Amino acid sequence: MNLYSLKARVYPLIITLVPIVFIGVIYSFQLKSIYELFVSLGITVSLFFLLSQVGRDRGKKNESKMWKKWKGTPSTQILRFSNNIIDSHTKKRYHDFLKKETGIGIELTEEFESENLIEADRIYTSWSKYLISKSRDSKKFNLLFQENINYGFRRNLLGLKPVAITIILLLLFGSFGYSYFKSNFEFVLSVELLSAGIVLFLSLLFWLLIVNEKWIKYVAFEYAKRLMETIDNV
Repeated sequence: MNLYSLKARVYPLIITLVPIVFIGVIYSFQLKSIYELFVSLGITVSLFFLLSQVGRDRGKKNESKMWKKWKGTPSTQILRFSNNIIDSHTKKRYHDFLKKETGIGIELTEEFESENLIEADRIYTSWSKYLISKSRDSKKFNLLFQENINYGFRRNLLGLKPVAITIILLLLFGSFGYSYFKSNFEFVLSVELLSAGIVLFLSLLFWLLIVNEKWIKYVAFEYAKRLMETIDNV
């Protein structure tokens, strides 16, 4: 397993499934038995394999939707005259270099872009693909590689968000239901139930408040900036 797969695909799965193990640990201590812990670990391992492709597939699906919503991929947008993430002088240097290196494109201007954005974007997209093909060496372009990992990690987390929230809600319901049943249908706030409730609630807040499109958009454009910077080393 390479570093990208570990950090961008496996880590999101671990974060998604950790609550199951946590609840298993809490209630295995309560019942003075490791049976429940083994059950939770077994469920986690089974779900790990089941969800191994879900995060990536859903992440890629969300990615297409986001790019459409953002009106273009970050690496295409960043080359537009209308985008001010890169200053105009640096952008002109990037344009000149990419046009010369790829042999693709015309002398682009703000006027041409504003009147022919689709055609201009075709050129920008082609230039971006050229840079990606020339910057696959993760050691030489380590900063770009790290940003790609960051983006993949967050994108795949977003893909797993519905699954993660469902798991947390089921665990919350199950924990309160188990406590209610164990206490002869009376509500008793035990240490185990309180611990489970706090951790699951905080986990739910993480997924609801942190894992969102804005969180991904930031690293997506950071990756695009690092991609453009590889021009100096291509």
